[in-house]
Amino acid sequence: MEDKKKKLARQVAELIEVLPPMPENISRLMNADAESPKTYSHVRNLIEIDPGLCSDLLHLASALCRGRIETIDEAVERIGICALVQFIGISFARKTIAKEFSAIKCLDDYFEHSRDISLCCQFLADFYDMPSHQKEMYAVAGLIHDIGRLIILVASNKKTVHLMGTSWDKMKSIVNDEKEILGLDHCEVGMQLCRKWNFAPILQEIVLRHHTPLIDGDFSFAGGLIFIAHFVSFSDMTGAILSTMLGPELLDRLHISMSNFTEAQRIFQSLPAKRR
Repeated sequence: MEDKKKKLARQVAELIEVLPPMPENISRLMNADAESPKTYSHVRNLIEIDPGLCSDLLHLASALCRGRIETIDEAVERIGICALVQFIGISFARKTIAKEFSAIKCLDDYFEHSRDISLCCQFLADFYDMPSHQKEMYAVAGLIHDIGRLIILVASNKKTVHLMGTSWDKMKSIVNDEKEILGLDHCEVGMQLCRKWNFAPILQEIVLRHHTPLIDGDFSFAGGLIFIAHFVSFSDMTGAILSTMLGPELLDRLHISMSNFTEAQRIFQSLPAKRR
């Protein structure tokens, strides 16, 4: 069993290594000082000369802002420069995932699940009255949080396995199960890829901690928000079940009331399926 675990770990590392790096122009942008006035002009120039990137970005921005966005300036105004830069990275990641993981039978499930979690993050962030750029950073995180699952499926040659659909009663145990069977979990694997692609530290933390926001007293608010967003998307989940299952400590640290949770769930479930 140990040899099998080591072999899989090596295959995962090799797969991450051969995935294409972030293009140099986007990598330079993601390394830029987001507060610098030069960053906006750099972002604008990069998008304007790449029609595909512009189209993808405006589509993502419109979906996440729940309203049509038609210009780069509107995207910057609604989303903020920091989140916009990460969206540019996400646009590259989406194309790479679609190409490199096309052999996975249920890849569309991955994109659908990612969109759902992204939307739920936004609904929850509304209750914290977060600044728009912070809220959109969580929306970005929702789109990339489960990338590690794809890598593990390909490395273990399980391309026909149903990708999503983790039941809510297994949400807390999935990471432990992966470590026991495989020797590593999709959160750690995903964080390694986010580091390679130079995503913001907050996104790396979210990917790493979105199943384990509370570890021996060490609390990750960012990971916790993504964790709770999963439960918002489950139609059979109620506030009472959530409180019983997770216990009061995690919910207290997140400062999420049962009414907040129920309202976020109501908003999500009221959306037409095509908007999710």
